[in-house]
Amino acid sequence: MILKALKYKEIWFKGWSIVSGSTNDEFVEFENINLIVGRNASGKTRLIEAIRWISDIFNEGLSIESRADEPSFEVIFKEDRNLIKYKLEFNDQASIIQENLFINNDMKLNRREGQLFYEKHNGFLDFKIEDRALMVNRRDSLQQPFFDTLHNWGKKLAHYSFGGNMGKGLIQSYTENRGKISFKNHNKVDIVYSHGKAEFESQFEQKIIDDMRRIEYDITAIGLKVESDYLFLSVKETDLPASTQFKDMSQGMARAFSLIVQLNYSLMAKIPSCILIDDIGEGLDYDRSKKLIELIIEKAEGSNIQVFMTTNDRFVMNSVPLKYWSVIHREGNKSVFYNYQNSKQTFDDFAFTGLNNFDFFATEFYRQGFEEFIATAQ
Repeated sequence: MILKALKYKEIWFKGWSIVSGSTNDEFVEFENINLIVGRNASGKTRLIEAIRWISDIFNEGLSIESRADEPSFEVIFKEDRNLIKYKLEFNDQASIIQENLFINNDMKLNRREGQLFYEKHNGFLDFKIEDRALMVNRRDSLQQPFFDTLHNWGKKLAHYSFGGNMGKGLIQSYTENRGKISFKNHNKVDIVYSHGKAEFESQFEQKIIDDMRRIEYDITAIGLKVESDYLFLSVKETDLPASTQFKDMSQGMARAFSLIVQLNYSLMAKIPSCILIDDIGEGLDYDRSKKLIELIIEKAEGSNIQVFMTTNDRFVMNSVPLKYWSVIHREGNKSVFYNYQNSKQTFDDFAFTGLNNFDFFATEFYRQGFEEFIATAQ
C-alpha cells in the first residue's frame, strides 16, 4: 500500500499547509519513489514529520493531545485496485469535527453523522464518541477490517533522520531491547542487526557487506558481541588490521551502515510499507551519496515499498532522475509542490535545455517553464 495523495494543514502554527503547484489547493500526489527537494525552511522536514505523525495517528496508543497544533489532513492510499481515503478535521478548539473513511466510493465511516459500517451486520450502526478520541483507533478486526489496513501501514512505517547520529555512540541493553524493533526509532542499529543475523543468518550479513561495498566501504566481516548485557557492533575493513566498532566509525560511514542494516532487515522481514529518509546523503561525499541513492532506488523499484527522501544538496539532486522529484516552493505559510504528477509538461520540457538537474531547481524552471527561461536567457 502506498500513500498516493495528501492534503495537510495545521491550525495553530501559522496555518502551515502543503498544496499542489497545479491549482494551489488540490491533493499533492506522490509515487513509489519520491525525492523532496527545496531550499532551507521550505517544508521538506515538515513534510516528513507530517507523514510520520499521520502514521502515528493510525498506530494504537497515540494521544492526539501530544501536539499543540493539531493538523487537519486527508490521505489517499492505493492498495492493489482499491483507493482508501481517510479524512481527519479539527475545529479551532482542537476538537475533532470530522473523521471519515471511504474505500473507493463506499463510505465506511462518517463521524459527523455518527455512522460506522459493520461488516457482519452488512450495514451502518450509530455510535457516539468523545470529542478527542479517534475512531480509527477503535479497531475491531471482525467488524471493521478496513481500520486494520491503516493501522498496519502506520505500524510498519520506517523513519530515518540521516543527518542525525543514527545510533552512533549509543550502547544498547540486549535484555531490555530483545524482541523490540521500532523503525520509527532509528537509533537501534545493533538491536536490528542482532535480529537480522538471528533470523537470516549469514545471508543477512552478506547483504550488508555487499551493499557497503557498493558505496565504496570495503568491509569483509561484521561482528556482534554481548558483554555485560550490552551489544557491541563492529566491522572489519580490508585495509585496517583491527575491527572498527560502530561507535568509532566516521559519521558518514556510521550513517550509511545504520541505514543499510535497517533497510535490509525491514525488506527481508517484509516489514515496511513506507520509508522516510530525511537529509539523504548528509555527511557523505558525492560518489558515495550517488551510489547510496541508486541502491535505495534499486531496492524500492518494483516493490511494494514507498520511499520519501529529502535533500537540498546539489550533488544528490544531480544523482536522482527528475521523474522522482517533488520540488517545494515556499509561498508564505504554504509549501507548494511541483512534481511530475501536476507539472508533467514542464518536467518533460526541461530535457531540451541541456542543463543538469540542479539547474532545474536553481533557475525555478519547475515553476516558470520555457517562457520565463527563454526571457531570462535573452
